[in-house]
Parts: sequence; structure tokens; C-alpha cells
Amino acid sequence: MSSFRPLDNGDLDITFTSQEAHVLINLTEQLLELLADGDGQSHSVDPLLHLVGISNSESPPEDPVLRRLLPNAYEDEQAAGEFRRYTEHGLREKKKAHALLIYEALLPQDEDWNGDIPLDKGSIQVTIAMADSLAWLGGLNDLRLALAVRLGFGSEKGQHPADQAAGVDTPNADVHKKYELMLESDPMKAVYAVYSWIGWLQQSLLEALEVK
Repeated sequence: MSSFRPLDNGDLDITFTSQEAHVLINLTEQLLELLADGDGQSHSVDPLLHLVGISNSESPPEDPVLRRLLPNAYEDEQAAGEFRRYTEHGLREKKKAHALLIYEALLPQDEDWNGDIPLDKGSIQVTIAMADSLAWLGGLNDLRLALAVRLGFGSEKGQHPADQAAGVDTPNADVHKKYELMLESDPMKAVYAVYSWIGWLQQSLLEALEVK
């Protein structure tokens, strides 16, 4: 299984199989699309307010994944709405930047690349600048949060180490228990496996950063 390794110059290195790269590319593409489109609210944003990073919307997004990624900051609806107007645009842009960083790092750099990564390519080596490591951590966390929502996980105790450090509140023990009980024919079993794998990547990245 792929893991992050610290390099002597302070950067990080990881080698993904082509299948692993495909999974991350597809997930980041979906996340970028979701963060960009939102709930179709972008058309109603005042251009001047948008220019200075202020949104017209004071309500949480309708999509449950976006509600998890862009939660209310306060229990009071009025205070939460006012805070959202001034912060949601910037938070969306930050999360999009994190996802795009991961996405672009996985794309081949060949001049004759036609847009596809062959599954039989073998492996893809990625070097991550130390300055980008927290962006990678944040991007992986957003991907895992999105999958957690789609899988119907809620806030419980017993967190995975990577979850504790990155703010994910899904218990890893429950994930493994549900995974083991699922039939091999269940298409959601693959989603559980990807969810656990991204958690492994988070933990590996944190451990590599601790070495520094």
C-alpha cells in the first residue's frame, strides 16, 4: 500500500499504482465540481460582493456533503448566516485549491499525454514540496469527509488517529466492522475500501511529517 516518505531535502515522496492514481483523480474531479457548482447558487451572487469574497447566501448548502465541508460556525442561525456570507466563498476556494493540487500532481507530465492514464502504467511517483504538505492533508481530509457523508457516517467516539489530527469524526472501528459484514457483491464495499485507504494515506502523511 502506498505511503508517504520524507526526503533529505524536506520534501515528501509517494509512489501510487495507476489504479490508486485513478481513484484519487476521479474523487478530486468530483469534489472540484461539487465545490464549484454548489447548489446552483453561484448565478445569484452579486458580482461586486463576489469580487471581495462575500456571498449572497446565508443558508447552509442543500447537498449533505457540502454541509459537512462548509458547516455552520454557530448554532444561532442569524450569527451563522452572517458569518457564512463573509467566509464561505474563501473556504470553498481554499478547498478547491487543495483538491486541485492533488489532482494536478497525479497527472502525467509527458508532452504527448492525451488525457488518459493507462491502468497498466504500473506506478506514478509524486514528489510533494513541504510547503504543500498541509494542503495535501486538507485535501485528503475533504475527500474522506465527502465519502463519510455518502456512506452515512455520523459523529461518534473512537476516532482513527488521522481523523483526530485532521478533524474527521468517523470511527475507524465501525468502518472495518461494516466492511467485514458486507457481501463481496455489494458495490458499496469498494467505497468503504476507498474510505479506509484515504484514512491510511492521511495517517501515513502525518507520520512522515512527524519525522521532520
